[in-house]
Amino acid sequence: MAFYYALKKVIAIDFLEILKTYIEDLSFTPSTIHIGLYNENNNSIAIRPMPSNIDDRYMEYGKVYPFQFQLLVHHRENLFAYSITEQLMSQLDNLSSGAITSSNRSFSLISFQCTNTPNFVQKTSYGVLWQTVFTAELYIGGNA
Repeated sequence: MAFYYALKKVIAIDFLEILKTYIEDLSFTPSTIHIGLYNENNNSIAIRPMPSNIDDRYMEYGKVYPFQFQLLVHHRENLFAYSITEQLMSQLDNLSSGAITSSNRSFSLISFQCTNTPNFVQKTSYGVLWQTVFTAELYIGGNA
């Protein structure tokens, strides 16, 4: 069981780093995306992993690992933050399986979907925070 949790950590880090780079390369996003926490004193975007259930397990072939995460958009201007959140949803919803590939062959992307549309989270001392939620299904095992 300890091996599984170590493997899951490697897969999560690999996926997060590749997703981070993918979002940083989009023309409308900041050049630095944060993992976990957003920058409270500036415009920023953060990827925040969320809990999810592993529903599909195959004894001999691996499992489908649903990686759920929030994209948090923090910006001084409310409508600009909303607009970036909408653009991210549009760009990322239903990505093709080849759009994000593992750097160490630890997973294969099966699907990538927006599960919650952009919504307002809170006003901050700097500006406003919006978020949207995604689930990426990652195949682990076999020939991943």
